Amino acid sequence: MIYESCPALGENQFIRSLQAFFRSVWYQALVVLLMVVSNVFALELPVFYIYLFLGLAVMLFAEDTLPLVPIFLCCYMTIAPENNPATHVETTVFKDPAFKVQFMAILGVAAVAIAARLVYSVAFSPSKGERRGSPALSLGFLALGVSYVLGGLFSPYYSAKTALFGLVQIASLCALYYFFYFTVDFRRAEKDYLLKYFLFLGFGIILETVRLYFLPGVFTPDGVDRGKLTTGWGMYNNIGCIVAMCIPAGFYFALTHQKGWRYTLLACLTFGGVILTQSRGSILFGGIVFAISYIYVVTKSKGRERLGHLVVGGAVILIVMVLFAVFFEKFMKLFASMIRFDSNGRDKIWKDGLAQFAEHPLFGVGFYECGALRWGNLPSDSFLPPRYHDTYLQLLASGGIVALLCYAFHRFQTVRLFFKNKTRENMFLGLVVLALILTSFTDCHFFNFGPGLLYSVVLVFIERIPKAEKPEPTPEQTN
Repeated sequence: MIYESCPALGENQFIRSLQAFFRSVWYQALVVLLMVVSNVFALELPVFYIYLFLGLAVMLFAEDTLPLVPIFLCCYMTIAPENNPATHVETTVFKDPAFKVQFMAILGVAAVAIAARLVYSVAFSPSKGERRGSPALSLGFLALGVSYVLGGLFSPYYSAKTALFGLVQIASLCALYYFFYFTVDFRRAEKDYLLKYFLFLGFGIILETVRLYFLPGVFTPDGVDRGKLTTGWGMYNNIGCIVAMCIPAGFYFALTHQKGWRYTLLACLTFGGVILTQSRGSILFGGIVFAISYIYVVTKSKGRERLGHLVVGGAVILIVMVLFAVFFEKFMKLFASMIRFDSNGRDKIWKDGLAQFAEHPLFGVGFYECGALRWGNLPSDSFLPPRYHDTYLQLLASGGIVALLCYAFHRFQTVRLFFKNKTRENMFLGLVVLALILTSFTDCHFFNFGPGLLYSVVLVFIERIPKAEKPEPTPEQTN
C-alpha cells in the first residue's frame, strides 16, 4: 500500500531489492522451507510469526499481493503430527493457553491487514481501474455457495451449524480467488509463477511424508501401518492428494526448458512421493495425471528433447522393476497395509449416502449426517464433519439435486474458462485441477479446506494470467 501510494519509493535500492526478492524463486523456496521446518520440528508459532512479518512487508512494500500466494497456501500444511488437534486432543499445542492467545493475535492482525489491503486495492489503488472487472466464475460460486448453505433444507437435520459449515466450505473455494483477482496485477506476474510454487510444494510435502515414517508405531512386525502416516493437517490420503496435484508442474518445465529431461525426472520423483504416501486413490488418479502429462510432453517435444524424456521414462521403469525384484519382500512389508482389495468402509458409507439422498432428494440432509464411520476419529463436537469420500455422493447426500446441479454449472464455467484462456501454462494448471477432481472420486478432498485454497488460486491464475502475444518458442527452436 505504501509503495502504491508513493511510487517514488521505487527509486530506493532497498525497496527495489525487496520487491525483486518477493518475486523470486528464492522467496517461494523460503516459504515452502519454513512450512517443512514447522511441520518437522513442531515450530508452528515461530513460523507463523515469520509468515506474518513477511506478509505485512508484502502488503506494505510489494508492487501487489502476488507474494502472498505461497504464504496463504503453505499455512495449512505447517502443523506437525504431534500437534494434530484430532489425533492428539490432550497434548496438542492448540490446547495451550499461551499458544492460543498468540495464535489468535496473529490471525487478528493478519485479518485486519488483509481486509485493509483488499479495500485499498478496490477503492483507492492508483491502478484499481486496471484490476476491476467481473470475475468469470462468480455466478457458479454463488449458486454453489447457496446450495451449500441450504443443504438439508426441509429435512429434520437442517440447522445453523450445517449452514455455517456450508458457508465456510464455499469460502475456502472462492475467498482467495476474489482476493487475488482484485489485488494482483497479473500483467506483471510471470506466467509460470504458480507452477514454480507447485514444483517446490511437491518436494516440501514429500519431505514431510518421509518424516512420518520415523513416527512411533509406523513400523510393525507385519510391515508399515499406513494408518499411522498422519501429519498435523491430514492423513495419508490428504497428503497424497496434494502431492498428486504437484505432478504437472515438473512436466511443464520439462516441456519449456532445454534439457527438459531433468524436470521429467523431477516429475517422476514427485509421483514416487505420491506412492510413498500409500494413498491408493492418489496413486491411481495421480498415475493417470502423470501419464497424461508425460504423453503430452513427449508428443509436443521433438528431437533430442523427446529422446531425453523417453530415456528418462524408460530408465525409471527399468530401475523400479530391478529394485522391486531385488527387494521384493521389503517392498511387500513397506506397503503391507496398502495392498489389500477392499473399500476401507467406503461401500457402507456410499450406500448410506444414497439412502439419505433418496429420503430427501431436493436439498439432501446437510453436512452432519454422514455417521456410518467417523473418518479420522473426529470428535463428536468437531466442526469438521465426517464426509462421504466421493464428491458426487457428498453433493447428493448433503445438498441433493440442487447442489449437484449447481456444482455442474460451476464445473461448466471452469471448463469454459479453461478453453477460453487456453495457454501452455493453463494446460498444466488444468491438470493440477484434474488431479483434485479425480482423487475426489474416492475421497473428500474437494470438501477439505486445504485443497480448496489451492483450487481457488489455480482458478484465478487460469483466468487472469494474460496470453502471450506470440507463441513462445520450444526448447528445440531456441537451440
